[in-house]
Formats: sequence, C-alpha cells, structure tokens
Amino acid sequence: MNDFLGQTQKGYGQDGKAGDGYAWAFAYFGSLQFTKTTGDTTTNAKLISDYAKFLASGMALPPNAAPGGTGVDQRAFGCLALEIYLQTQDMAAKTLGLSYADKQWSETNADGSTKDARWWADDMFMITALQVFAYRATNDPKYLDRSAKMMVTTFTKLQQPDGLFWHTEKTHVYWGRANGWVAAGLTELLLELPKGDMRNSIMAGYQKQMDGLLKVQITSGTDPGAWNQVLDYQTLKPEMSGTAMFTYALASGVKNGWLTDPKYATAARNGFLALGKRTNGSGQLDQVCPGTGDAFNDGKVPTDDVPNGQKFYMDKVFTAGDRHGQAPLIWASRALLRTDCPGAR
Repeated sequence: MNDFLGQTQKGYGQDGKAGDGYAWAFAYFGSLQFTKTTGDTTTNAKLISDYAKFLASGMALPPNAAPGGTGVDQRAFGCLALEIYLQTQDMAAKTLGLSYADKQWSETNADGSTKDARWWADDMFMITALQVFAYRATNDPKYLDRSAKMMVTTFTKLQQPDGLFWHTEKTHVYWGRANGWVAAGLTELLLELPKGDMRNSIMAGYQKQMDGLLKVQITSGTDPGAWNQVLDYQTLKPEMSGTAMFTYALASGVKNGWLTDPKYATAARNGFLALGKRTNGSGQLDQVCPGTGDAFNDGKVPTDDVPNGQKFYMDKVFTAGDRHGQAPLIWASRALLRTDCPGAR
C-alpha cells in the first residue's frame, strides 16, 4: 500500500497505461479499507484528502467520459467514490458514485441484465463490486438483486463442471486473473447477500469455484501456493494478481464460515506465503500479468492457437508493480487481518 501513496493523483489512464483506471480505483478503495481496518488514521486521512485533490485536478472522470461513465472499466470509478462516502459521509461522493451504479442499468437486455455485460468473467467483479458498493451506501436491495442475477446468469454461461470459469463465451481458457475477478466478485456479494434462495445459488457457485481452484494450486517448484497464468495449463508462469484474489476469496470464506474444511485455510495460507515471496521491500508485487483483452473477441489469435487460445495469455510479459496486482494484494492482506465476519449468516 505504501507504494500506492505516490500514485493517488494518476487516475484513469492519465499516465498512458491502458486499463489502469479500474486498477487504480480498486487499489485506492482497498487502501482506504486497509487503513481503516488497521487503525492507520494518518494514512487514511491522507488518502481521503488526496481524493479531494484528485477531484479538484479535473481528473475525476475517466478521459472523454460523461458523468456515470461508459462501459464497465470506466464505471468502476464509482466504487472509489462510494467508499469515500462510506468512510466520510461525503454526500457529493455518494451522489457521484451512485451516478455510475445507476447509469449501469440505464440500458438493459430483455432479461433485465445490464447492457454493460460483455459476458466476460472479468465483469463479475467490475459490475458486481459497483452494485455492491451502491448497496452499502444506500441499503437499497435493488443493487444486490442486480448483482446476484448477473452472477447466476454468468454461472450458466461461463462456469464449467470443474468449477472454473472460461474467460469469455468465445475464449474457452481458464485465465487466472479472470477467474480471480469472479472469486473476488463472489466474495463481495456474499459479504452482503441475505439468507434465501439467491444467496444459496451464489454460495453454491462460489464453493464450486473454490474446490476447482484447490485442484490447480501449485504445490511445488519456485512458487508453491500460487496459481498459474492459465490455471489448468502448466505454463511455468505463476501469476500473482490471480493468486492474490484467490487468497482473498479463500481467506474471506474461511473467516466467514463459508468454507469449513481445514484444506481451505491451508490453501489461503499457502497463497499468502506465495504472495509474500513475490512482494519486494517497496510493496510491489512481482509476476503480474498486464491488462489484456481476450483471445478471440479481440481478433488477435487464430482459433487453432494451442488448442483454445492459451498462448495469447501465456505470451504476456510479466512485470513488478503493475497496478493490476496492487489492489488484490491489499485485499488479501486485509482479509487476513479482519476480525469481523460480515458475511456470516
């Protein structure tokens, strides 16, 4: 998190890095939550004041976007504004955050799902988190209902019998970070969903994914406890943003009583140890995949590549300090430190 403190004014791709907008927003709200959990009032106050500076800088919205954003990546900024409201009761932040959440449902499909949905696994955090934050800010159940229905539909489109998720309907690859987005989105939703049939359906999909993840967790080599860039393909390239999100989901499940077998606690512990090995003294996480599209929808990979497009992901050049790893590392760390169990039902 200390590494992030020097990045609070960079915002949505203002430094020219595609896809950094949502990663920046997620690291920002994660830092706010982490400092509140740990009682670090000094850093928390700085993050809040830096948010005000960011607004004053004129970079509050993603570039070229109207209030409310356009598409899942731009609307993700609403999560940050809503976390600011939850911690400060700043009504302007609440209004701004809700404009993103409500705009997301201004155009819907016949089944009531948002037209923002690409039916990519990634969307199950991008969309779910925004709607869950809106619920936290308002206690209006419509936001949870939106998220839950989107998640159940995604189960039918992308979740496979082994519990893992294809990246998209066209790209039948178990990309690690895409599965990480689902795991984190499921966790956020389960922390809030009340008892009932919908919660039972979401819980079943979550537990099914956790079981699938345990079967592909790395147990030997240089990064035991981590997960590969393509989960079921031995690429010899462990990837740490996915590893951090899986650790976050597992640790939260153990603490909230969703996962009771000791094997899940062991998997979470091993995942966190793997993250520690890949985190440098500046708080930067190594072995992180950069932002990417998907293999076939972007038209970049022929259909005979590996067999299903795995090479598209396997060829990515990993770096240290990529923002896509910052937020998940912060989330996982906070999950291990939390003493409350808001998702216990």
